[in-house]
Amino acid sequence: MKPQFHLPLSTYPDASSFAIIDNAIGLARQNDAHLVASIPQVRIPQVHPPFPTVIDVETWRGQAERYSRDSGTSLREHVADAISETGFEVRIHGFEVREPFVYERFSEIAKCYDLSIVEASELSRQLSETLLFGSGRPLVLFPATSVYSRVDTIAVAWDGSATAARALSCARVFIERAIKVQVISITDDKEIDEANHALLISSLKHSGLDVDDVSIQAFGETATAAIQSAALERKADLLVAGGFGHSRLREFILGGVTRELLVKAELPVLLAH
Repeated sequence: MKPQFHLPLSTYPDASSFAIIDNAIGLARQNDAHLVASIPQVRIPQVHPPFPTVIDVETWRGQAERYSRDSGTSLREHVADAISETGFEVRIHGFEVREPFVYERFSEIAKCYDLSIVEASELSRQLSETLLFGSGRPLVLFPATSVYSRVDTIAVAWDGSATAARALSCARVFIERAIKVQVISITDDKEIDEANHALLISSLKHSGLDVDDVSIQAFGETATAAIQSAALERKADLLVAGGFGHSRLREFILGGVTRELLVKAELPVLLAH
C-alpha cells in the first residue's frame, strides 16, 4: 500500500508558491508515494453594505474570484510542467468553496491522506494551524527557499511528550528509508525522563537503525532555534517534532516551538499534534 501525500494549494487571497509544488513532488517521488494536489476555486459571497459606500463591491467580488481561478490555472500548469519529463503522476482535486471556509475545507480533505505538505511562512500559518488541529494528520513543512533533497538523516526533537511520540510514529514512512536517526533533547529547557529516553534509544536501535543520542543546551536561545541549529549542524534532512504540546491558547500567548516552526522552519519539518 503506497503512502498518500496531500498538497493543499491556496489560490486566494495569496497563491501558493511553485517551490512548494516542486518540494512536494520530490518528497513523494523519493518515498514512492501518491501525491494529490487540492486546488480550490474560491467563491466570494454577495455582500450588501448597510450604508452607501464608494467601493464597488460586485466588481471587487468578481476580481477576487477571477484571481482565484487564474491562480489555480497557473498552479495546475506548473504541476504539469514539473512532472512532464519524470513519468510521475500528480492527481488534481479541484473543488469550489466559499470564503471564509477555505482552510476548513482543506482540513476535511486532508483527513483522507497520510500527511499534508505546506510551506512554512507567515502567509500559510493559518492554513498550517487549521490542518494541524482539524485534520488529525501530520504536516510536512518546507522552508520557502527550500529545494528538495533526499531524506537520509532524520532528527527527532524528543522531550518525552505524547505529541513527540505521535510525531515519531507519523514519521515512520520516512524513518524506514533513512540511513541515520538523531534523537535531540534539550537538557536545560525541561526535565527529561532519562529512563524513558534511554528506552527510546534502545527501541530505535533494536529496529535496526543507526541512532545518535544528542543532548544539547539552549543557552538562552529559543527551543526552536536550538533544535534546528543542532539538526542542521548534524546534516539532518528532516526534523520530526510534536506540535502544540501545550494548549493552543497558551502557545498563542507565550509562543512556542510549534508557532515558530510554522513560519521559521530552516529545514523540512514533520509536525504532528
